[in-house]
Amino acid sequence: MNKNVVYNIKNTGIYIGLNKMVFRIVIAGESQCNIFAEVCLVADHISQNLPSFCYERIEKPVAEWKLWLCKINQKNKWHHIDSPIIWKELLMMGSKPFYIGGACEFLEYCHSYYNFDLFLSPTRFEHLVYNYGQYQRKIKQEKRLNSSSQIFDYQNDVKKSDYTICISGAGNPISMFIISGLFEMTSGDKIISKIYIYDDDCSQSLMDFIEYECNFLGGDLSSKVVKNIEKIGVALTGTNLLIILDYVPFRSTYSIGKWLYENKKVMERIALNINASASQKMYIVFPNLGPACYNATVLANAVKSLPRSNIVVVTSDIGLDIVPVAAEIADVPLKNIFCPPVWGFVGINHLADIHTTIHKYESFDPYNRFIKVRNSTLCVGTLTPELRSMEYLMFSDDTLWTKVAERKIQKKLSERPICINKAVAVLNLVKLWLFYPDPKNVVNLGIPCNGAFGLTFGGHFSQPANLVNGKWEPASNYALPRDPNMSISYLEEIAKLVMKLSKEDLPQLVPYTPCICKQPIRFTKYK
Repeated sequence: MNKNVVYNIKNTGIYIGLNKMVFRIVIAGESQCNIFAEVCLVADHISQNLPSFCYERIEKPVAEWKLWLCKINQKNKWHHIDSPIIWKELLMMGSKPFYIGGACEFLEYCHSYYNFDLFLSPTRFEHLVYNYGQYQRKIKQEKRLNSSSQIFDYQNDVKKSDYTICISGAGNPISMFIISGLFEMTSGDKIISKIYIYDDDCSQSLMDFIEYECNFLGGDLSSKVVKNIEKIGVALTGTNLLIILDYVPFRSTYSIGKWLYENKKVMERIALNINASASQKMYIVFPNLGPACYNATVLANAVKSLPRSNIVVVTSDIGLDIVPVAAEIADVPLKNIFCPPVWGFVGINHLADIHTTIHKYESFDPYNRFIKVRNSTLCVGTLTPELRSMEYLMFSDDTLWTKVAERKIQKKLSERPICINKAVAVLNLVKLWLFYPDPKNVVNLGIPCNGAFGLTFGGHFSQPANLVNGKWEPASNYALPRDPNMSISYLEEIAKLVMKLSKEDLPQLVPYTPCICKQPIRFTKYK
């Protein structure tokens, strides 16, 4: 027998040389995973009995496991979820890994390809399989108990019949639209019993006028659902939802660092009141005003009495701004287009990805009679509703952002620009969060990153999200942005950079206008 010949084991595509092994098994898992440890014991036992068996162990800490697994799935186009993950690869540069699966698939693989019974007794193998199955059943039971307890707590909150909402910074014109929408949202057994409005920067007469006008919108002046308060701490004790409209607008005399610093002072002042008075179950909503994601991150870092997941930034208004323009360019009915996904550190930079925006489409499947008979009175085919991305409709047209910018300029030139989309986005979120929770609904929100989409930023970052047991989590099954000019990794780097800026960083831009009063000097050319 030639010692340099490479043999194929049972036509499996795995080749082992008599003198040199040309492939290996890679077992990767979480450091505290019992199944991962047991699989490694099996692999070690096989390697002691079969010199041709080679394996590598990759152990990741609990905090790094999900992010590492997400990167492996993206790199190899896999969809593995739990620990451990096992694959095989050739011992040569550029070889493509071959996915095996989890612990169960690995045991079946070993039993079928390596004559498991020769060096591991059947009783030992059955005991191993039984332990693995028992452990899996225990894990599922614990998950079921945890999820049922969370759902029970969440259902108790959902069954709440009345809600108290507080709006800080209510002197902003957007508050009128939000309050009128909240009145329309009240129906059935779920009502809004009280809406507190507060603004430390506005005069008392203006706040009294807003209170009167909003109660008039409610239709019942005697009940006074809307109430102006002088101290927000009193209202926060019984508030279920806090809407923060406070922010410092950018001025030409500010540097970027000073602008962020002024907003940071406002958020830290609000955090003092929240820590002193607010309930631990209170929700906080930021509309897209000023450096919204920056303000939410600063507030989340300063607030100690609330979980970070209770603070969100509404960013769907950015997508709503571009939908009408995209509908005109693509010649698609506006009612058939979903809101585009919004990514980024909204308020500083963002990406509204029109390429992965979903629209409804009806495909026509003709019957044979449609081809043979031209003037048939019978049904000629079927219409099948489908969901498609807008990428194929917007691929050859690059005028979207130019037209969006022109519309924004027209709004700014108007006497009173109205941010209707910002109010609509907030009201849609309140409806989903308090009144009609729907875990299948995907919303653009600035929420804390948890490793989904490969994002590791420690603050609030806009991304598609859905409601899971009362908590907004990244919709990890949503497609990554496919915009050719921007990536979410760049947006994440900018977010990390902005959080490190000091007050003096990025000084103001002084515009320079050349003088045109003097005549230009003319030079005469002599021969």
